[in-house]
Amino acid sequence: MFESHEKLGREIQKLLGALRGLGDGRYACLLEPKGVLFEDADPEEAAPWGLRRFLEEHTEGLFALPRALHSEAGVEEDVFGSWEDDGFFLVVVNGRVAVVVACPEPQALQEHAGRVLKVLVDRLVRYNTAWRADEKGRGLFFSKPRLDTVVVEKPEG
Repeated sequence: MFESHEKLGREIQKLLGALRGLGDGRYACLLEPKGVLFEDADPEEAAPWGLRRFLEEHTEGLFALPRALHSEAGVEEDVFGSWEDDGFFLVVVNGRVAVVVACPEPQALQEHAGRVLKVLVDRLVRYNTAWRADEKGRGLFFSKPRLDTVVVEKPEG
């Protein structure tokens, strides 16, 4: 129950790799509104700097996306509209931290990611106890983390 911060970090890193591998993705990362905390890239791919930079530049939009999808106003901005190379599987945990996987078939990843995602979220809320509560401070002890999942298919082309 009381694992070290370093051990939890290593487990998060491995689970990101497992999630990326499960989706045959080329890149996976864990984002806070401040930027990338952990990342895992396919070793056979070129350096993911462009993708990482794209995600960091659109962090605000990524975190706003689940709220927009649940509101009556809907989505105003297509966060992924200018990226044509990948589809994306996005999971925002309690509105505080996001898991992003760039992969060819994000819908298939969503369907198969259950176990890995469950373990990853468990490690995340132990790694940083602030992530247990949502952005309004609710849910610290009595509820399961809220997971907002967004699937963005790769543009046809």
